[in-house]
Amino acid sequence: MSARLLLAGGIGVPLIYFASQAAAMAFNPDFDIATQQPSELGCCGVSAPIVANVGFMLTGVCAIAGGVGLFLDLRQTGGASVLAVLAALGMILFGGAMAMSGLFPLPNPLHYGFGLFPAGLLAPLFAALALRDGGAARWIVFASFGLSAVLVALMFGLGGVVTAANLGYFSRAVALVAFPAMALLCWTVRSRL
Repeated sequence: MSARLLLAGGIGVPLIYFASQAAAMAFNPDFDIATQQPSELGCCGVSAPIVANVGFMLTGVCAIAGGVGLFLDLRQTGGASVLAVLAALGMILFGGAMAMSGLFPLPNPLHYGFGLFPAGLLAPLFAALALRDGGAARWIVFASFGLSAVLVALMFGLGGVVTAANLGYFSRAVALVAFPAMALLCWTVRSRL
């Protein structure tokens, strides 16, 4: 399989994720995005949970493909090998965790993919560091990593900003920042081949 095709999978991460979330919410007009988590669209008595769960699985497959593509192409374009491995590993672990969340809907404890989701936040950081002459893409990804880290810290209780009344907004904000950063990196690396 060509590295360009693998990277196209990484580019598809935010597209597939947000399209499947929107479709799942269309089946559940009473779903409250402020208080409910994205995972709740795949369980808990909602209509058509398969939509969200297939979306999680496809997003995971795309992230795994993008991670393999990043590894192959960052090394080929002269990126540091250790950073290329860390970037690829981050996306692959994130992709595996995302696929598990679709395969094992809540309340199954395997839904959380052994807690590997945060690895996806590190993938853009390592890939941006591995990019030679990264230009604007590198700085955009660094900024998105920083913003994602702040959002996750807030979700874990920093400052008491995140409550049960707004947790859903914050989890979606992390995805809105981090997933496009993964896609931008895959697109940037792919365009250099």
